Amino acid sequence: MIDSSNACELATCDALSGPIEALLEREWLLTNGLGGYAAGTVAGCPTRRYHGLLVAPKVPPLQRHVLLAATLDRVALGAAVYDCSTFEFPGTLHPTGYRGLINFEYDTGADEPWVRFTFRYRELSLAKRVSLLRGLNAVRIAYAAVGPIGKPIHLEVSPFLVIRDFHALQHQTPFDPWILEADANRFCCRVCGDSDVAVAMFPMTDDGQAEVTFEARPRWWYDFLYREDMKRGFAGGEDLYSTGTFRAQGVGSLRVELVAVGFAQSPEHARRLVSDVAVHRPAGSGEPVAKGDDATRAALHKAADAFVVRRVRTVQDTCCTILAGYPWFGDWGRDTFIALEGLLLATGRFAEAEQVLATFAGAQRKGLIPNRFDDYGGLCAYNSVDASLWYIHAADAYVRYTDDADAWKVFLADACYNVVDAFVAGTDFDIFVDERGLLHSGSPKTQITWMDAKVDDTPVTPRHGLAVEINALWYSALRLLADRAARSPSAGRQEQLAERIRRFERHFEDLFWNEEQRCMYDCVREDGPDPAVRPNQIFAVSLPYTALKPDSRRAVLEKVREELLTPYGLRTLSPKDPRYCAVYQGDVIARDKAYHNGTVWAWLIGPYIEAHLRVSGITSRAKREGRELLKSLIEHLSTEACLGNISEIFDGDWPHHPRGCFAQAWSVAEVLRAYELTKPG
Repeated sequence: MIDSSNACELATCDALSGPIEALLEREWLLTNGLGGYAAGTVAGCPTRRYHGLLVAPKVPPLQRHVLLAATLDRVALGAAVYDCSTFEFPGTLHPTGYRGLINFEYDTGADEPWVRFTFRYRELSLAKRVSLLRGLNAVRIAYAAVGPIGKPIHLEVSPFLVIRDFHALQHQTPFDPWILEADANRFCCRVCGDSDVAVAMFPMTDDGQAEVTFEARPRWWYDFLYREDMKRGFAGGEDLYSTGTFRAQGVGSLRVELVAVGFAQSPEHARRLVSDVAVHRPAGSGEPVAKGDDATRAALHKAADAFVVRRVRTVQDTCCTILAGYPWFGDWGRDTFIALEGLLLATGRFAEAEQVLATFAGAQRKGLIPNRFDDYGGLCAYNSVDASLWYIHAADAYVRYTDDADAWKVFLADACYNVVDAFVAGTDFDIFVDERGLLHSGSPKTQITWMDAKVDDTPVTPRHGLAVEINALWYSALRLLADRAARSPSAGRQEQLAERIRRFERHFEDLFWNEEQRCMYDCVREDGPDPAVRPNQIFAVSLPYTALKPDSRRAVLEKVREELLTPYGLRTLSPKDPRYCAVYQGDVIARDKAYHNGTVWAWLIGPYIEAHLRVSGITSRAKREGRELLKSLIEHLSTEACLGNISEIFDGDWPHHPRGCFAQAWSVAEVLRAYELTKPG
């Protein structure tokens, strides 16, 4: 038993010196290919309710539960005792294990992705390695301590459980909600009334590893604080449940490995699952992976892998899908098909791309591709006009990359033409093609473009009517389908598409052009055009086909460059607009008002660079200029926020602090795609 009263003063960290706030702002993420993950801060202190060592989906990739929140780690060298954990409570950090932290390493692209914390206490060093098993809701936590020869080393590890929905918080109740089963070296804890929701934890024995014992001592710890949740206007405190303590000892050195498995029937069942995964370990990423010595490309490929997961339909039936962002998003149609080219096609993961396209096509309704799958029931929401249009662009890109004519004939063509036919005839959410061939969508009470924030059920950025990027997507989709139809002649279909294209071209620029600002209106409604300078107009330049004249394309690019471009993407509103919000912070309402009114979105750097190349020409100089625009985001990838990933959004004003999801699919995808577009040669 380690007696904390004998603890010595901890050494100050040199390699990771600086204020603790800097360590608390840098996060890490490991994923398991099922939608499960482990995440935390470099300091080892959880700052969000979404942080945990094992966050596992009950029905992959959704219904995620935080199972193992953290561990309380202590190591002793003789009589000297050192805490290796850090937690935040009201007004204090306790313990302060971060003071002994001298190194933090990670590899998110390994077959078993991992992070490692290294602590140094005078004559003793301790490495803690956390790794996730791909294809299984399980985490390995390995400890390796080294001290002077002949001196006894003791290790104590106390798991903190929550076993809750990952959006929720946990507090002690008068009645114990869990059943704890334990023996000499393991435990299993399950929820009363739902025995499927459980976590088992046990030591893995191997040559040279110390013998581990477990002492069951259930008790609650109170008032853990999550500062990031509180900054976002949410409750930020909860109670954690400690099941007891694992103990091990050695002389001169010590190695211990503990494994926690979610949704296992028993510790024996959990052990069999882990052993089976070790024998039949799935590949960590798609093929072909980034080749050569391009470290940036390799880092982007690793980041992309986090979002590609399995959707389980039945025990024997799984398919590929894309999670929009960690820690809180599920699979969204719009995000999926914006991200598909960068995440799957540019990385050579063609079979998975086909599965994603097939999954969403199978859920199409009234011509609409799902906006998202519900987190709990698996049902689909269809409140999006652009998810269906981005689907057409992703389907065309898939065939361009793969020459897979069979997939086009079997299901892609039908899914794409279903969109066109439904939009022309009129479908849900006031989506229809008007007499000018332009695409109308939404109403004053709906928000079905990507700028979809609402406050009290009222859209923050009303964009119903004729939205500029929706019509740019519509036109480009018609042209892409016309090209496809020309390769497999269908006279009726070709004539219909040609007529729709001609009608659109007669009206688009005249209706959307804002001569006073020398750019495009953001949307046009019955009460007139919206002159707000927003980034949506860039798609009328960046997409494969545009109905804009060359001079107008150059003017749009110049306007966006002058008022919206930042080192981290495009602002969602010009700073000259009185509605501009410089910083994304505060409670839910404040953040929703800022979300698309000045906040920078990283994913928009992709279409901006593509527009730059289309206007300037794909020259060596234009590529160098485009690559230069990626420098800050590439630096962010390895130094800020979630290490090895790219944030969802950034503040509109300098220094453009990262905000929102700490790892976002389309941010990574569009940076990766733009990186390939600007490749020299």
